[in-house]
Amino acid sequence: MEALTDATLLATKIKNTLCQYHSIEDNKWRIAKKTKDITERQKPSDEFNGYLYKMQVKY
Repeated sequence: MEALTDATLLATKIKNTLCQYHSIEDNKWRIAKKTKDITERQKPSDEFNGYLYKMQVKY
């Protein structure tokens, strides 16, 4: 049963992290590439060496 509790805690932590990333304002992201339909943004990660990426698609 302990493994299930660990998995639940990990899932909650991941969910909270993704919600935090999603709530970052657009002006904090740098446009990495832009086409007529897609905008790719990036920002340095605070948690690891590298970047977070965010894609936006026009419909």
